[in-house]
Amino acid sequence: MRIIFYLPYNASPRGQWIVRRNADLAGQFATRDEALTHAHLMVGAFRALPGNEAELKIEDENGNWRLDAASSEASAR
Repeated sequence: MRIIFYLPYNASPRGQWIVRRNADLAGQFATRDEALTHAHLMVGAFRALPGNEAELKIEDENGNWRLDAASSEASAR
């Protein structure tokens, strides 16, 4: 099974940072760092199960999505 986790950009200084698992909400966090840490933990936990693939995509302030380098390096191991 393949899962993609998403960390959308949040321009609001008071808004929640969310993490999505495919289209589903996987968590809401007060800071970007908390959301990123949680997303990395979820990617790692999902990959630990046999037959699973996971990656994390992060949106920047311009609306562009990039593959998270930390999660892609871990998958290469």
